[in-house]
Amino acid sequence: MGEHVFPKWLQTRFGLFDERLTLINGTFIPYRSLTVPCCAECNTGFLSRIETEVQEVVERGYVETSADRLTVARWMSKILVGILVKETALLLDRKDPTLGNIVTADFIGELAHCQLILQSARKPTRFGALHGTFPFTLYWYRIDGPDNDFDLSTDIVGQSIAMRLGKLGLAFVNDGGLQMIHGEKGPYGLEGLTVLPHQFGELAARVHTKASLRDATHFYLNSETPTHLTIEQQDVRPFTGTMLAGGEIQVFQPWDSFMFAVRAARVTRLEESVFMETTTGHEMTTLTNLI
Repeated sequence: MGEHVFPKWLQTRFGLFDERLTLINGTFIPYRSLTVPCCAECNTGFLSRIETEVQEVVERGYVETSADRLTVARWMSKILVGILVKETALLLDRKDPTLGNIVTADFIGELAHCQLILQSARKPTRFGALHGTFPFTLYWYRIDGPDNDFDLSTDIVGQSIAMRLGKLGLAFVNDGGLQMIHGEKGPYGLEGLTVLPHQFGELAARVHTKASLRDATHFYLNSETPTHLTIEQQDVRPFTGTMLAGGEIQVFQPWDSFMFAVRAARVTRLEESVFMETTTGHEMTTLTNLI
């Protein structure tokens, strides 16, 4: 049985049936064709509940409670994993099958923590997170724009995904909550405020850029009983072990303004010069009226 990565209610709500998603290799796939294998029990069970709950949040246009945050994170995890699973099944170049698939199947293991968040929908879950209530990063924004506009941006390597769903903007990172260390309210502390569509694009680009610079992961201890799941972060484990001037271990590589400007231009569809002064390399922002 196939599960639509982007559910039919979403495709109907935002007119996506004939729209196309860009894959990692630069090719396109219609949203209606983006399906992945799924057993009937999961499809009509906890995955269906996730869709019902998040649809209510989208129609409301804001994230109100901790339960909403978890609902949205589960849904974003589902979409991020679904996109990656689909890319592992498609050829990098259909003219040359010897090149293999767009993404190797073993890369799915990189999203193991996403799977944990997703599985928490099966039964009541106790989270033991080091940086907040939950082991993920999630920011949301109200958007001052048409209520039927949709936009999507991802960073598969950084494990981040951002979506504009009419009046609601969401940015999720499967990083165990590491971005929350440097701001529980996201870039410039703007979570929950009303922003223009291009400003949400910039915020998404900042989250994606930070995600791509992550230099650490977490170690987890998880358990399951017939009635409950327990997901506990034990510690932060750095990739490079770089020591900072204050004696702390680096969890993010230094901010890269050029990388941000390139990404922001792509996400917002504005010129790079909007985000970086080309002669001096000085970083700029469209968020001046909010900070």
